[in-house]
Amino acid sequence: MASISINHIKQFNQHLMGRYPGRETQINQLFNFFDTKEDPFPASLYLFGSPATGKSTIIMSVLQSLRVKHAVVNLIECYTSKLLFETILNQLNKLVDKMKCDNFMEFIGHIREMPQQERWVIVLDKAEELRNMEYNLLTGFLMFQQLTEAPVCVILVSEIAFEKFYCKLNVIEPIKVFFPQYTKQELWEILSLDYKHMCDLVDKIGFDMEFFKNYLSIFLSVFYGVCRDLRELQHMSRKIFLTYCEPIEKNELKLSDSMALWRHISPIFSSSLECLYLRVSTNNQTTLQKVTHSFELPFYAKFLLIAAFLASYNSPKDDKRLFMKFHGKKRKTLKQVKNKSKVSEELNVQIGPKPFTLDRLLAIFYSILEDKVGFNNHLLVQVSSLVELQLLALVSDESNLELRKYKCVVNFQVIQEISRMVGFNIRKYLSDFSHN
Repeated sequence: MASISINHIKQFNQHLMGRYPGRETQINQLFNFFDTKEDPFPASLYLFGSPATGKSTIIMSVLQSLRVKHAVVNLIECYTSKLLFETILNQLNKLVDKMKCDNFMEFIGHIREMPQQERWVIVLDKAEELRNMEYNLLTGFLMFQQLTEAPVCVILVSEIAFEKFYCKLNVIEPIKVFFPQYTKQELWEILSLDYKHMCDLVDKIGFDMEFFKNYLSIFLSVFYGVCRDLRELQHMSRKIFLTYCEPIEKNELKLSDSMALWRHISPIFSSSLECLYLRVSTNNQTTLQKVTHSFELPFYAKFLLIAAFLASYNSPKDDKRLFMKFHGKKRKTLKQVKNKSKVSEELNVQIGPKPFTLDRLLAIFYSILEDKVGFNNHLLVQVSSLVELQLLALVSDESNLELRKYKCVVNFQVIQEISRMVGFNIRKYLSDFSHN
């Protein structure tokens, strides 16, 4: 590590805190681990938290600010141990030609041959992939400082808790640094940093920071309850802000016409909420069809997604009437007759998805599927895959396996296309369109 004065370290620390709101505790922890020459680096660190919580970005910024020599490896890209070892060695030695390294013992030998005067850090991003590689890699990297007798620290960056590695050996656990999800206030502060970027995109109306922050408050009041992923929120806020400013650019409204701007943007919020993770426009039917056909989901996964949509947009009290053949005769009430004349603004498919349990999802799945399929682990794996693809959102605590709740984040146009692909009439099973 190059010599840096204490004043510079404090300046870097303050700069990073201003750049990454809500991460003051984690930045202070990481600076304490790496900002001194006298104290040795910790043997291993484990940074974990949900996606888009700043783990990789912040550790990289800290190491670069302190000028610590480091190698960063993404384990999705380096999917074999040979690729992993060679990439680390080439980055640490700054070599153009590839070093050859076939196994862990050779890797340790190469590290021992490197000069021991300066300290290094190895960052393994997507560390959960170690579970799919050789069984000794996790143990080896956790004991790396002891095995190599070198001043090196290994940092594992992951989205899962360390306990999920199921390590049977008695290894020394790494120091853990948790990155929690951002609060609504923290997201508001982070998105406010886009002000200069949005000024460059919308330079005709000359809006100030207060106008932009008011827009973000409205935006988060709608989207925060459905999505906490910073990347998706940032993408959507930028996209919708351009539409938000259109009436002002056309001189139809003024910057101070907040209520008129809300009425203009409210339908856009509703339609964007339905395709939050798809990153497509709901106005372009051709694009939606292309995206739908590119999913390439398994047959049963498509029916699981349809069942999830039905569970999100139907009330549980309607399940018996919609999904059971012999549910008994029921006398129509005045309220049910009035339901037939619902205006489009009151349709459930336009209000937004509601959470449902896994048991309810599977019950609907079996009722709409004509084939007789026994319950097995493959169905649970396909539900997890839909969550990974961000077609379903997990809205309950991950640790509570019995009471997991989900939401379907696919919009009505996309689910109609998927239903058409498998020959299923989804309108027949939606309470918005069926009042028999």
